[in-house]
Amino acid sequence: MNEHSTLSAFKPVRRRTFEDVTSQIREQIAKGALREGDRLPAERVLAETLGVSRNTVREALRSLEYAGLLTQKPGASGGAYIASGGVEVIRSAFDDLMSLGTIRAPDLIEARIVIGREVARLACERHDAADLAALVDNVDKTHKAAEAADLPLRVRYSLEFHKLMALAAKNPVLTIMTNVLTDTTMKFVKAIGEMPNDFVLASRIRMLDHLRNRNADMAADEADAYLRTTLRSYLRDAQLPPVGR
Repeated sequence: MNEHSTLSAFKPVRRRTFEDVTSQIREQIAKGALREGDRLPAERVLAETLGVSRNTVREALRSLEYAGLLTQKPGASGGAYIASGGVEVIRSAFDDLMSLGTIRAPDLIEARIVIGREVARLACERHDAADLAALVDNVDKTHKAAEAADLPLRVRYSLEFHKLMALAAKNPVLTIMTNVLTDTTMKFVKAIGEMPNDFVLASRIRMLDHLRNRNADMAADEADAYLRTTLRSYLRDAQLPPVGR
């Protein structure tokens, strides 16, 4: 969406408070008029259109940024952009709940296994050629990282694979939850140290075969087995109880 069409969605506010400004922006996001990656008009232009001061606009944008709905980018092409649906807020909330002990590592891992199974099943049924190509490219990069004995890069591509699978499942809620759970798990993995997983590539190759054949049951079982093997290893090293099947 260009900035001109974005601007036409806004109307002068009545009470001229920053809450009124944030309300209009939230409303446009809810309607789908503003989507992830869209750039908002400049502060000056927004202020003139809404009939408020630039300070009011700035306060509104800061509030939406704290809420995870906007991201501010510096530079010539910078400005306020619609963020990825508040994923950062959810991720931050998970981090806080982990720190407080409300969510334990076994809870996190059990959720990853349950969601991972269904993501694999749906990805088998719904993926398109672009999804499969992205997954094949990811596995190729994982293989090259393994050959180069670059464990951090290999781990990065391994985590990316799960996010690509979620995208292939074509469900934005599952995509968000997979991203949050994967990133939260990664923080806890870093805390105990990365470990070489020699079974990763073999599992990835089997998963690609299941996707090509659209064998949803086999894909779900593969995701389940992979996640249990990987995450139980980390739980064991962290001296935490394993997740029961």
